[in-house]
Amino acid sequence: MKKIGKILLIIIILFLISIALFITGKRHELLIENNNSTSIKYSINGEAYKVLEANKKAMAVSKGINNVIFIKTSDNKVIEKELPSKDINFFVKEAINNSDIWYEEINNK
Repeated sequence: MKKIGKILLIIIILFLISIALFITGKRHELLIENNNSTSIKYSINGEAYKVLEANKKAMAVSKGINNVIFIKTSDNKVIEKELPSKDINFFVKEAINNSDIWYEEINNK
C-alpha cells in the first residue's frame, strides 16, 4: 500500500511540474504594426533593438509570462508596455499615444 502511495505522489508531482512548465514556456506571437508616420525601434524583454519602418509590420515571439516591449521613437522617447500572455496585434501609434486600446487579441481557432 505504501508503494502505491509513493507512486501516486510521484505522478502528482510530475503532473504539477508539467503544468508549470507549460504555462511558463508557452510561446506567444506578436504582430507589431507600425501605423505611425515614422520608423521606430522595438525590443522585447531587453533584446537588441530592431528597426520597423513606417506603415510596416513585423512578427515577433515572446515566451512565458511577464514579457515587456520597448518602443523607441525617432526622438528617442522610450515607451514600455507589459505584454499580455496571449497572441496579439500590437499597434505602435496607439502605444505611443498611451491609448487604452494598444493591442488586439489574435484568435487562433
